[in-house]
Amino acid sequence: MTVVSAEPVDAVVVGGGLSGLVAARSLQLAGNSVRLIEASATVGGRMAGERLQLEGGRQPWIDLGGQWVGPSQTRFLDLLDRHCVRRFESPHSGETVLVFGGSRCTFAGFFQGFPEGQPPAVPSADWDDAMAALERFQALVAQLPEGHPHHHPAAAELDRRSFQDWIDAHTHTPFAAWYFAYFCRAVGFLGPAEPEQVSLLHVLWGQRTAPQGEHPEEFLLHGGAGQLPALLATELGDGVLRLGEPVRAIEQSFPDAGHHVQVYTDLATYPCTAVIVAMPPAQVAHLRFMPALPADRQQLNQEMVMGACAKVLVAYPSPWWRQQGLSGIAIGDRPTVELCADSSDPESGCGVLAAFVVGHRYRRWAALGEAGRRQVVLADLAAYLGPQALEPLAYVEKDWPTVPFVAGAYAGWMPPGLWTRCGEAMRRPHGRVFWAGTEVAERWPGFFEGAVRSGEEAAAALHQRLG
Repeated sequence: MTVVSAEPVDAVVVGGGLSGLVAARSLQLAGNSVRLIEASATVGGRMAGERLQLEGGRQPWIDLGGQWVGPSQTRFLDLLDRHCVRRFESPHSGETVLVFGGSRCTFAGFFQGFPEGQPPAVPSADWDDAMAALERFQALVAQLPEGHPHHHPAAAELDRRSFQDWIDAHTHTPFAAWYFAYFCRAVGFLGPAEPEQVSLLHVLWGQRTAPQGEHPEEFLLHGGAGQLPALLATELGDGVLRLGEPVRAIEQSFPDAGHHVQVYTDLATYPCTAVIVAMPPAQVAHLRFMPALPADRQQLNQEMVMGACAKVLVAYPSPWWRQQGLSGIAIGDRPTVELCADSSDPESGCGVLAAFVVGHRYRRWAALGEAGRRQVVLADLAAYLGPQALEPLAYVEKDWPTVPFVAGAYAGWMPPGLWTRCGEAMRRPHGRVFWAGTEVAERWPGFFEGAVRSGEEAAAALHQRLG
């Protein structure tokens, strides 16, 4: 295979997800020449969607990756407005379903990081136990400063403990313990994890920087979030984007050649002055750097594990659960699905449920055959919402841990001890290599907003370096 040398540019962006696309466009707007290299055949990364082809000619959209946006996620909202992507309020009229310990109840409220509306019909001692623990949890969250948490005076102690350690010490009923374990898996704090796997500091930081109280799931998008990457790629113009070309290595220091960095793929060598790597740390671990990354950055890449999460979209002729007075939001300790939500676009007329299979539940589900996976998901939806859930028009799985060059969702998470050992490496440039991606963000990490912010910030830092 012949490897060609491309024309030099000011900057190469490695990774064509939302953060990389934003970084590349930001650099262009600042007057820099750019090349964007993406390993997959399409742009978008974890921002992906499709339109279903259903009987009767209906074509509802589904988002296979992220889908929601909240009112305080201003940079992403600005991006949507610039591209005329319309949004609508997430469907939530009606009652929430809770299944716990074999009992089912409905209630006019919700809890995920904070209680809203009425409490569920669980024993008052259980609910009081959960709320007392939540008050202690929020007090710890409030002590953290803005930004990354590893400089907090108590960081080492908080980081040493797992979230499960804290749950064991501060809850006294099975419901309260599950309440926080569910919170850890459903919200994810970057990536869905079991509470014994993840650092307490990391969970507190996730709630500090991406609080559920700011309603990050307030809106959905007509046409889906997955439409945006192609719109952003078109803005870059001809010759900028290289698809299906994994980067293998990044080598620095070529001043005599008029540039400082070489980016290598199997097909070409790309000379440039500086690089933005917009990839999850776990994927950065597959790249070779010359000179080598510092030890703390290498450890970060190796140990910041991607979340174990599959997303399942289930479509019906209509959102039939609303006729029963239900919102389509259901939570509980079912064997496979702990959370589902109504994701129906009112313009399509179809009913769409988004269900999530995460953590240890994901591992068990992934070991089943195709028919078995479908059966257990639909069985849980039926337990929550009723037997009509068993007869969908379409059933679509997105098994994120098996997706090449992504290998998980929503993002990566920190096990105990990693923040205090390696947190400094998260944003620190490696010579002329800068970092972007939703994992890097100091505000709204794990969300689209974090991806946009980190892309813009990395582009600004690189542009300043070039100046």
